[in-house]
Amino acid sequence: TAYLSKIQKGCHIQPFGCTIAVEESTFRVIAYSKNARDLLDLMPQSVPVLERREILTIGTDVRTLFMPSSSTLLEKAFCAWEITLLNPIWIHSRVSGKPFYPILHRIDVGVVIDLEPARTEDPTLFIAGAVLSQKLAMRAISQLQSLPSGDIKLLCDMVVESVRELTRYDRVMEYKFHEDEHGEVLAEVGELRLLLT
Repeated sequence: TAYLSKIQKGCHIQPFGCTIAVEESTFRVIAYSKNARDLLDLMPQSVPVLERREILTIGTDVRTLFMPSSSTLLEKAFCAWEITLLNPIWIHSRVSGKPFYPILHRIDVGVVIDLEPARTEDPTLFIAGAVLSQKLAMRAISQLQSLPSGDIKLLCDMVVESVRELTRYDRVMEYKFHEDEHGEVLAEVGELRLLLT
């Protein structure tokens, strides 16, 4: 609840992924998005069995949701001094065997695991691309942090350049929206391509 209250639209995430917040020392689930059960194929059977407990609840050990090798990877990640440097890892659902790549980050009450279904069965292809993306993002963050304070124009110019490099878009613009809902371009980078017919 403490984590979700800090999100602009609590309890809502992109439908292609799910989120599970975990108490770091115990691996116990402290929060999860509504779609986590469905995405991880943990929905209860249509005919409930009295002896069968719900697989994903508050207090569930998150390691029980994934295959043993995946649980071991999560344990190692939780022990890392800087957990984000290990992103992404490759894990599989215990119930369905489906692959996921989680992005882990620490918050004040534990660790948040943002899960997306893997789009390929070859983790090396995904991980290579993700590692490159993370390196580019870390470099952009480092450049932004090294800027002198107080120069908003320089900051805006650096942001659009970094976004262009990360996304490989031809053109990136940064807007400032005013209270009357009109916009102003603060910075832009890129080329306009004229189409000749």
